[in-house]
Amino acid sequence: MKSEDPERRQAAYSTLQLLDESALPKFQTALYAAKTHHEKRLSQVLGAGRDNLFQELAPQLTQLAEERERVMKLIRTDYKKDSSKVKMLRNEVEDIDRLRERASRLAAKDLSGLESRVAEVAAAIVELGDELERVESHREGEVFEPDDSPAEERQEEALAETYDGEQFLAFRKARQEFLSAAERLEKVYRANEEMAWASASQKQFAHILNTERAILGLRPLQLEERLSAASSGHSQDMKDHGFFAHQSPVEGKKTPGDRARLAKYQGGWSGENIFMGSSSPQSAYNAWFASDGHRFIMFAGASDSGPNELGVGPVGSHWTMMTGRK
Repeated sequence: MKSEDPERRQAAYSTLQLLDESALPKFQTALYAAKTHHEKRLSQVLGAGRDNLFQELAPQLTQLAEERERVMKLIRTDYKKDSSKVKMLRNEVEDIDRLRERASRLAAKDLSGLESRVAEVAAAIVELGDELERVESHREGEVFEPDDSPAEERQEEALAETYDGEQFLAFRKARQEFLSAAERLEKVYRANEEMAWASASQKQFAHILNTERAILGLRPLQLEERLSAASSGHSQDMKDHGFFAHQSPVEGKKTPGDRARLAKYQGGWSGENIFMGSSSPQSAYNAWFASDGHRFIMFAGASDSGPNELGVGPVGSHWTMMTGRK
């Protein structure tokens, strides 16, 4: 019953039919011992061998999640535009990016071999659990009713009842979420690049911002034409009328909400940033990152909530950025 071979285990289980009542307690003890043996095997599978993805990637994902949570609190702290604090934030983001790059390389490796070995052990644990219930039912004079749930579901339940199995399931979920986030980012990258209405500067700024948001585990923002029209209109008005403010003197365009409605944006706007002084997308990003309130808007939301759309409006050296959600 401690064998790794399923056929040998099944042969051992079948001896139950040949035993008299006096032998059942020893058989039951042997089943418990075999179950414990396979639970220890699980620990060995997850801890042994070179290039063990669980051992390599699990701590990376844990550290990445912890660092993201820690640094997001700093990102959303008002430092009164203290340049030394801004430099500290940039260094923190760069450190997280290095963590993310290492995790990306590891997460891309094939997990199927390890998953197969874990599934084999989990199947043995499930089998032994069934046999223990069969013996218990027999001793109590009851009819054993096997669980007809899908094998994969039962194996996951068995893993969740052990420390090592629980750790593996959490790791597998974290890895899948990490890979899904990367796929979502690439999808938004492609969608933004394919926006025929968007200029090179709009696309470049969106790429810069989404890369930085992804480093911190935030959802990417898709360029939105109407929200960008509202942003571009405000930048043009600031340039033409010689003002620099969120409140516009132009009739019907006083607030960001007015401008979003006038542009027929169908979602709900959530934030607006303005910048003047350079036509460079990177310069606009850097200026907003260094300004606490503007940084809060760029890094609003979470991995699955908050804004999901972006309006970008560069007009010469004037910039307006808006976030929104549909």
